[in-house]
Amino acid sequence: MQRKDVETELGKINFAYREGEPLIVCLNGFGSFDTAQSFLKIIDSLPESYGIFAPDYLNSGFSSKSLKSYTIADEANELANIINSFKAKRVIILVHSIGGVYAMQMKDKINNLKAFVGIEPTTREIILNPPKESAYIEKSKNMDKLEEQIRADLSKILTPEENENFWNTTEQNVQKFDEKDNQNAQAALENDSYWKDDKKLDNDISSVLITESYRQKEYERSEYTSNNSKVVSLGQSHYIHFEYPREIANIVKEVTELA
Repeated sequence: MQRKDVETELGKINFAYREGEPLIVCLNGFGSFDTAQSFLKIIDSLPESYGIFAPDYLNSGFSSKSLKSYTIADEANELANIINSFKAKRVIILVHSIGGVYAMQMKDKINNLKAFVGIEPTTREIILNPPKESAYIEKSKNMDKLEEQIRADLSKILTPEENENFWNTTEQNVQKFDEKDNQNAQAALENDSYWKDDKKLDNDISSVLITESYRQKEYERSEYTSNNSKVVSLGQSHYIHFEYPREIANIVKEVTELA
């Protein structure tokens, strides 16, 4: 894949891409991981004819620091403009975590959006009114072990060279940003109007939601469901794409064939 920088009034957005049809838009979770590296093994399992767009958010990855205050909606508008510049006939959005909120903010602005595949996309419920079931409480107690599990999962799916490159790249990108940059990114999330509205996925957009089994009902009632949705239980951590990249790639291919 190739890389490119696009200058916007918010800052410089860097993305990895390749031309092709349909266009698979990969939207990462919140944090320091580069998007293209996060979705690497899914991308490797997709047909080479598929186009890929994998941007890094401002204040993360290979993108720059933000130049001014902004919200996720502001950044999503810039991303939608870049996506539309590819002039794809079919666009499939593949998200992880907070990438779902970006997708919801840009869904009405992307031309030819056909389907949505979410890997535990962030719901309003989990932020504003987290379920009180014991499974959620137990999972929250184990958050301190998350990086350990991520490292173990990545070591299984990446070659030693890929694994070393992943963590070296992550560390280098972390060093680019200071606490103020992290606060700016957090403010973009917290100040977004998304949390106050009731926007849902359009009924003409099919969606597949991939989640750990204990969150299945949360996603069945979430804003990411449409008239053509299904929830797939898979994985043992929030980073399911680090556990089952081939299975997720197969889901993306199935959705694409139906779109």
